[in-house]
This record gives sequence, structure tokens and C-alpha cells, in this order.
Amino acid sequence: MDRIILFTSYYFATKAEKVLEEAAISSRLIATPPALDEACGLCILFGHQDLEKVLDALLLGKISHSGIYEYQGPKAPVKKIK
Repeated sequence: MDRIILFTSYYFATKAEKVLEEAAISSRLIATPPALDEACGLCILFGHQDLEKVLDALLLGKISHSGIYEYQGPKAPVKKIK
């Protein structure tokens, strides 16, 4: 199951996209699902197997996040995991 990571601002979301690209971690910037509309509107989608790599890359890039969720599609319910 895929994961999404949310951010407090567009700045952090786009910075995270660049950091993950530089770290060669497969990810994609997508619109935040409607169920999580309190976030900035952008989030990063990545494979569940890359969770620790993503967290390490964001830590090195000094990028904070607002939460990590299981992702099954834009209209599916979401479950917070971190």
C-alpha cells in the first residue's frame, strides 16, 4: 500500500519533492485527498517500502511534515500512520 506525506506549506512540499528526487527515491507530488483538506493542498506519494528512506531524506533536508498516511486513491478513506 502506498503512503502520502503531508506538509504545512507549498514551500515544504515542493522542497521535499526536490530532496527526494536528488536522493533517487521514487515519489510524486499530488493534490492532497479531500479527506485531508486541512493541509496545504499538496502532498508526496511514495511506496510504503521507502518510508524510512523518505524520512531520512527529509531529516537531512531539514523539512518537517504534518503526517504520514496510508493511501489507496484520492477518494478512499485515509489512515494516519505517523
